[in-house]
Parts: sequence; structure tokens; C-alpha cells
Amino acid sequence: MRIDLAVMNHLLAQSPEVRAELAAHAGRRVAWRVAPVAVTGVVNSDGWLAGCEGEPEATLTLRHSAVMAVMAGRDPSVNDVVLEGDAELAGALLRLSGRLSWHWVEDVSRLAGDAAAYRVERLVKRGGGIRGEIAWRLAASFAEHLREEAPLLAGKPAVAAYVGAVDELRDDTERFEKRLLLLEQALNRQTH
Repeated sequence: MRIDLAVMNHLLAQSPEVRAELAAHAGRRVAWRVAPVAVTGVVNSDGWLAGCEGEPEATLTLRHSAVMAVMAGRDPSVNDVVLEGDAELAGALLRLSGRLSWHWVEDVSRLAGDAAAYRVERLVKRGGGIRGEIAWRLAASFAEHLREEAPLLAGKPAVAAYVGAVDELRDDTERFEKRLLLLEQALNRQTH
């Protein structure tokens, strides 16, 4: 299973009531986007997402300002959310997404035990406020540094250029193989 679908299904597992409502849209292709992450899948009869081909019927795009508003405990503004495709389905995605939440303490508890999860939760709560905002901005700046200054992470233009070069190489290789086949056939005709 793709990692994006696994993460989304993990969130849905932690919100069974949301998953049950999502199941009403079984067979529909949907997408959630928060750049640079996009999760696209088809809703199955149990409310889980599965991989699919084709364009989504409805897409919910959250701008970064929406994510920051949610992290700060505020509701995102109308300008922070873009709905595309089937308006009714996209509206349902928006309503359901507002009720999704990640129970990270539960996940930490499964990985490291209850005591460690409690300590991590206390540290995060104490680290909130202005320190949390500073940490968030430092993390965002560091990610940008990795993308732009020390290219350990590829940006969209670099990835697009690489994919284009690979496609061009593939096409050139196919043309070369066809020419080689024609030359072999011509050589075989001359020798017979």
C-alpha cells in the first residue's frame, strides 16, 4: 500500500465515525491536498481509501495558512480551502476532514510505552506558545534550506526536469531499438 494511503487510513482508523460517514461515498475517487502532499484514492464500502487510477471526482486542497490556523487552534478561513470537482462530494470531504484528528499520543504509546508517551505529551504541551511557533518556523526554514540551498531534497522543477529527461531517454532508446531491428532485418535479407 502506498504510504499516503496508509497514513490517511491510519487517521480514519482513529476516527471510526468519520470512516463510517465516508463509506456512504463508496466507489468515488477523492483527493486531499496540502502541498507538497497529495492523497488520492477510491473510497471502499468500509470507508477506507484504496489506490485507484484516473482523476479524482472531488478534491479538497488546504493552503498552508489553513494548516497553520488548525495548528494554532483556529478554524481556517474560507480563502484557505479550495474545493474542486463534484461540489457535494468536495463539501462532504471538507466536513469530514474537519472532524479527523491524529491521536499522536496513542501512537507514541504503542511505539515507546505509556510512560514515554506521557513525557513526550508533557514536553510538547510545555513547548507550545511562542516557543512552539519558533520551533515550527525553524523546522520550515530548515526544510526550505534542504530544498533550495543544500539540495538534499528535490524541488518540483528539479523533479519535473528529471522526469522529462528520463522520458526523453526512454523514447530515444525505443527509437534506437527500432532502428537496430530494421538494420538486423536488412542484414538478414542481404545474407539470405
